Amino acid sequence: MTFQYTPPANGYPEWNNNPEIFQLNRMKAHATLMPFLTIEEALTLDRKNSSFYESLNGSWKFHFSENPDARVQGFYKTDYDVSSWSDMKVPAHWQLEGYDYPQYTNVTYPWVSKEDLKPPFAPTKYNPVGQYVRTFTVPERWEDQPVYISFQGVESAFYIWVNGELVGYSEDSFTPAEFDLTPYVKEGENTLAVEVYRWSDASWLEDQDFWRMSGIFRDVYLYSTPNVHVYDLEVRSPYDVKTKNGSLSVKADVVTSSRYEGQPLRVEAQLYDAQGKSVLDTSLQNSFTSEGMIHLEASVEKPHPWSAESPSLYTLVVSLWDDEQVLEAQSCKVGFRTFGIEDGLMKINGERIVFRGVNRHEFTSKKGRAAISRDDMLQDILLMKQYNINAVRTSHYPNDVVWYELCDEYGLYVIDETNLETHGSWSYGQVGEGEAVPGSKPEWRENVVDRCRTMYERDKNHPSILIWSLGNESFGGENFVHMYNFLKEKDPTRIVHYEGIFHHREYEHVSDIESTMYNKIEDLEKYAMWNGKKPYILCEYSHAMGNSCGNLFKYWELFDRYPILQGGFIWDWRDQALETTTDDGKTYLAYGGDFGDTPNDGTFCGNGLIFADGKVSPKLHEVKACHQSIKWSLVDLESQRFQVENQYLFTNVKDYEMKWTLMKDGKTVQEDVLSIDVKPTQTGEAHIPYTVPSERGEYVLTVSAHLKEDTSWAQRGHEVSFNQFVVTKVAADSFIEEGEMNASETDMDWTIEGPSFTAKVSKQTGMLHSYKVEGVERLTKGLRPNFWRALTDNDRGNKLDERAGVWRDVKATLTQLSVEHSKQKVIVHTMFTLATGLPSFCRVTYAFDPTGEVTVTQTVDAQAGLPELPEVGMLFAMNKEFDQLSWYGKGPHENHWDRNKGAKIGIYEGIVSEQLTPYLRPQESGNKTDVRWMTVTNKEGIGLKISGLPLVEANALPYTPLELEAHDHHYKLPTSDKVVVRVNYKQMGVGGDDSWGAKTHPEFTLPSGQVYVNQFVLKGI
Repeated sequence: MTFQYTPPANGYPEWNNNPEIFQLNRMKAHATLMPFLTIEEALTLDRKNSSFYESLNGSWKFHFSENPDARVQGFYKTDYDVSSWSDMKVPAHWQLEGYDYPQYTNVTYPWVSKEDLKPPFAPTKYNPVGQYVRTFTVPERWEDQPVYISFQGVESAFYIWVNGELVGYSEDSFTPAEFDLTPYVKEGENTLAVEVYRWSDASWLEDQDFWRMSGIFRDVYLYSTPNVHVYDLEVRSPYDVKTKNGSLSVKADVVTSSRYEGQPLRVEAQLYDAQGKSVLDTSLQNSFTSEGMIHLEASVEKPHPWSAESPSLYTLVVSLWDDEQVLEAQSCKVGFRTFGIEDGLMKINGERIVFRGVNRHEFTSKKGRAAISRDDMLQDILLMKQYNINAVRTSHYPNDVVWYELCDEYGLYVIDETNLETHGSWSYGQVGEGEAVPGSKPEWRENVVDRCRTMYERDKNHPSILIWSLGNESFGGENFVHMYNFLKEKDPTRIVHYEGIFHHREYEHVSDIESTMYNKIEDLEKYAMWNGKKPYILCEYSHAMGNSCGNLFKYWELFDRYPILQGGFIWDWRDQALETTTDDGKTYLAYGGDFGDTPNDGTFCGNGLIFADGKVSPKLHEVKACHQSIKWSLVDLESQRFQVENQYLFTNVKDYEMKWTLMKDGKTVQEDVLSIDVKPTQTGEAHIPYTVPSERGEYVLTVSAHLKEDTSWAQRGHEVSFNQFVVTKVAADSFIEEGEMNASETDMDWTIEGPSFTAKVSKQTGMLHSYKVEGVERLTKGLRPNFWRALTDNDRGNKLDERAGVWRDVKATLTQLSVEHSKQKVIVHTMFTLATGLPSFCRVTYAFDPTGEVTVTQTVDAQAGLPELPEVGMLFAMNKEFDQLSWYGKGPHENHWDRNKGAKIGIYEGIVSEQLTPYLRPQESGNKTDVRWMTVTNKEGIGLKISGLPLVEANALPYTPLELEAHDHHYKLPTSDKVVVRVNYKQMGVGGDDSWGAKTHPEFTLPSGQVYVNQFVLKGI
């Protein structure tokens, strides 16, 4: 029987002003399944190689219209000629294939300022429609079998016709929409037509912080089934922590055609381990003669429990039999685990869980959210595992089904989130629901509950999913009660999360845990100490926009201190930036506004721990260090005793290779391995038998944990954690260098000369503006005081430029200059007043010795009442040929005062241009903390050595801070003819609690009213 279509009673089409119509003729949601002909085939779980699967991905005919009125009427009819239409890839976003434009907006609905709309009305003036057509032939092997079509993702609403007949309609961009095509298909060629609307009334529910794009963006395929078929499977596999046994419960929803009605059939189920061996002594069996739900149960003795640390999986095969013949086999992975709230804490397999998590949008720079491949997903998984991330929140919609399979296999805990965000329909601080969608509005109820339902039914069998989420930033209301009740009734084995109750406490009961975003450290501690009714997570925190993620370690100190604080999910995993090309052929990563899209939110899409092209950013190293589960601390230096804390829940420290290395001045002098046995969740001690040699120097001990064997996610030797300790620092002997110097003056300069060098200090500016060693000039721009860094995204967000702009290009006026000199020493004293509005001073002295070493001492006295100083240091420039960099300090990646836990003390080298980190917008980059020395040379090794007294922060880039912040894209930076070197006492931390107001924490700032001393040595090499 074909579907009988009835137009909406209000006269509007389904996609506009009809929130109660979110599907027509769509099949009931079910778990991800695919029939196989044999049990052996089912064991592979290779759905795309099943004889019941036929992909419709590829080239479709396509027509684009700017609004519904302009769309082609009757294009779906079998006699309509589409041969002149363009070709369109499926899956793809049409905005990335030459039509329409991508638009990035966070909170604001994309049509704001173009049409004045109230929900549930969708745009009509500009609301592009994509019309797709292709043909297909039903495989002969499917003769007398049903034929279905599955759309895994279409944004945002679509109709489907086959052979000119309307099959159905669907909304919800991120869960499958399936239709029974059996009544519509014919032998031979069939015509399939799909009409996709960029925006619909459903778009009011899909206001996520992402690029707004459209089209058929996930796989489309046909599939068939035998005439006796397992339509759905529900698998429960709890693990008993006390007995170490598991239970297996299988509910199979079996459907049959009339030809099998009344015939004796049976269903069997068997569980197989990773080696393909049967786990159950005998298969579970049940006979039946009519369709319905069949329940099978078994006890499983001593299964390997599933966790992120040890993601042990089994394969369940459910088969349907007619006497001795297999009619169909279905399969899925099974993990034995238990999760829930016990004693007021979330626990997995009996242990308190801590989510070392990240939020993840589906995204690549070339494809957007479309056609995300298994390899794309696997790359994310591997990086997460390698960088100590154990959990993912699918922000803010269900991901491609393969993502969950990979999380099951590799071991990641998942918060699976309903496709619901309505941030633009309400505002922070509002009282009452007002116009918030869905609120308690009855017309939205079934719509949002259906979004929960389709997520749950598809994903219910994945052991990696621990928590269901009702959506994101959609305020509160009775509709969330209905969503919560649905999930709790369907699935008592998981807990339900919804952060929105924070804004509408009347509905606090719809979240089993307390969850907030971007809360301050002190607020978390208050909750833990005084108000802890529920286990607490930060579903979003440490906003990783641009140069960010400072202070991350402070959150982890709290998570360690208070059991009720159970971790968080960093925002977010990957920059959302689209690769595009300028008119003159330059490829760059584009952000909001680059496509003429309005409204837009600019670079706010650049929040990732990795860049849009998948490369690792410096922030990810800090995450790895803060997330590490083996932590060392010093007990007693003299007896060389160290405490080892094992925060793994199920892994002994002895399962890792524990190494220690002793370095003298950055070079290894001793190393060995340790044998340490510390059980999960326990703390032990270790003695490290290093010997400090008698030679003077700095000795640094590094302890680290490494994989003993290859794993699925990293090779043997991969480092999972480290700590460093400066065990002793013995200063080098001082000595007086032989040789004589001379100091002379002209009207312009003081000139200091020694056996191998000549230096000039300007009498007008006080700058050391020339420094020649062996006849080679090292400086192109002289040393000058500098108090500014290129604004970071966080600086812009907290208005550092407005608050502390006085330091941006502050004029330093020379007020005093004096020289004291002898044959063995020349000291140039300078004093500057700083044009800051309040009396502030900077004193710089240059002390020369006969070798040409210049000891630079900068003293800054910033008057109380002035804003904080972004940095305190000296800046100078060298010729661009001096592009070789090496340093002894924290590295190898960029690090900052409040973000250097993931950087190691060592000797590193690089190219100056490579120190410019490719954040979406040029900003402060390349900083190095705890620098003992740094060299800037040409390829022949000629240049400068900078030595801290004792430590400095240092930076070498092709641009000045003002040049960096003057350009909004990297490709706009001009070709540089210089190397800009900054040597700082300190630069303020980068902060990162959020990027729209949160300041750098006070202990990582440089407040006025203090005297700062920056001291280092320059030497030509």
